[in-house]
Amino acid sequence: ENRLSCNIHTMTDTENFITDCIKAHIAVLGPVAALAIARKIPSLKIADNGDVLAITGDAQATLEELKNAYLSFAGEASQAIMRTLEAAHPELTHNA
Repeated sequence: ENRLSCNIHTMTDTENFITDCIKAHIAVLGPVAALAIARKIPSLKIADNGDVLAITGDAQATLEELKNAYLSFAGEASQAIMRTLEAAHPELTHNA
C-alpha cells in the first residue's frame, strides 16, 4: 500500500492527484512557472518539489482552482496533462 505521509497526516486521493498535477506541470512548464502558479492558490501549501503540504478548506475546490489556473496559463498543454492524469486516477473522475 502506498502511504505517503505529509507532515502528520496521510495524503488523500485528492492531495495525491494535486501533487501529481503540480509535478506534471513542473515537467512541462519548468519548476519556476509551475510552482508560481500553484502558489497563487491561497488554500494550497506546497513544497519546492511539488508535494502538497497542506490544503485549507475544500480539497476538491482547490483542485478545480489549480486546474483552471494551469489551463489559463498553459492551455492545450495543460489540457493534455489533465486528460492523462484523469485517466490514471479513475477513482477521482467517476463522480465528476
